Amino acid sequence: MKYKPKVYAGALVESLLEKKADEKKIAINFLKLLQKNQDTKKAKEILTLAEKLLLQKTGNKKVVLETARRTDTQGIIKSFVKKGDIVEEKIHPELIAGIKVVVNGDRQLDLSLMNKLNNIF
Repeated sequence: MKYKPKVYAGALVESLLEKKADEKKIAINFLKLLQKNQDTKKAKEILTLAEKLLLQKTGNKKVVLETARRTDTQGIIKSFVKKGDIVEEKIHPELIAGIKVVVNGDRQLDLSLMNKLNNIF
């Protein structure tokens, strides 16, 4: 590995934050750089770090909504998500019912039936 993932992530974020950045061109050039340096095996780690860094610098957040089955979550989302936030919806049948909300990978609100059943026992 020529550079550490954190260095790659920082460079990618700085490139994306430039005023007239062409995001598609930046992505293509970044992948070419990883291939040239033979660092493509670390791409997932680099992108994860870049996402966290970009969210920090822009003041946005990543919200993951987990439900037992596909539901309309637009009403829930509108109440606490602003423009620029990343929203991801996941289906986890093991939740049985309810919803689990995870913000920035650490803070969470678990209103699932599975969580309530686990807390009883």
